[in-house]
Amino acid sequence: MFLKKTLAASLTAALIGISSILPLPGGEQVYAAVSSVLSQGMSGSNVGALQSNLKTLGYFTYPINTAYFGSITAQAVRDFQKAYSLPVSGAVDSSTQTAISHALVKRQIVADASNYMRVSYVWGGATPDGFDCSGFIYFMYNKFGVSFNRTSSSVMATMGTSIARASLQPGDWVFFALNDPDAISHAGIYTGNGEFISATRSAGVYIQKLDNSYWGPKYMGARRFY
Repeated sequence: MFLKKTLAASLTAALIGISSILPLPGGEQVYAAVSSVLSQGMSGSNVGALQSNLKTLGYFTYPINTAYFGSITAQAVRDFQKAYSLPVSGAVDSSTQTAISHALVKRQIVADASNYMRVSYVWGGATPDGFDCSGFIYFMYNKFGVSFNRTSSSVMATMGTSIARASLQPGDWVFFALNDPDAISHAGIYTGNGEFISATRSAGVYIQKLDNSYWGPKYMGARRFY
């Protein structure tokens, strides 16, 4: 029910056009549509859906959805584009809509990840019976329909796009060198507010601060995958 009221409502028919299906837990599906540009001065249900999407992501803060693409909506789009390293136009083309759709899925990944807090660390584990760091990320992304081959944290550090620490967004991957200072050996999912969640040997799945005395000196960078 929660997913229907959030993602399904905000993603369905966000733009008119050819749709790709995103599977969600429980067999539900939402449609992230990609089509012509939405821009200032337009109105209608597609604009209303855009406003809902941006509100979920924290960029559209007007109290109600107006279904009119005015200056407030354009600024929300620009803020999102800047945060996600897109051309800052204030108009929603297919690349911006794809980024919005992906960001919504990753917000759901982050929200659901906390349900696995304290699951034990198991070397090579990629199920709720036990995770290692890369196995936890693999499980969470695949659960929400984002597939990639099961691999190590060092290989994951070559996937997607490199992201500056100041540009981190929820769902980005963060990497650390735990033993050899030049070799990545741990990965987690950025959750926002300077924190990340990962499967650790000491605490199992747990949320930690990026800049605490242990993790801060070991931070090696971040990637945006999907």
